Amino acid sequence: MTQLRMTGPRRLLRVYSKCTPTIGESVSVAWGNGTWWYQSSTGLWLTPCRDVELAADKLAILLTPWVSAAFDLLRDERL
Repeated sequence: MTQLRMTGPRRLLRVYSKCTPTIGESVSVAWGNGTWWYQSSTGLWLTPCRDVELAADKLAILLTPWVSAAFDLLRDERL
């Protein structure tokens, strides 16, 4: 699932994890090295815009720790 977000002069696309629709990452588009790139909210350059599938794969990697924590059955017991 995605959601368009308007924050200041930049438009962001909030991309949510498929298995946890409340966990996501905001992605913008920025110009660099002579082409347009997808950029994460942390400033990480994901991939040139022509490679959407690789950008999605990289977002999945970035979200993995958050998704794993959401499904950790023991997280409340360790608090």
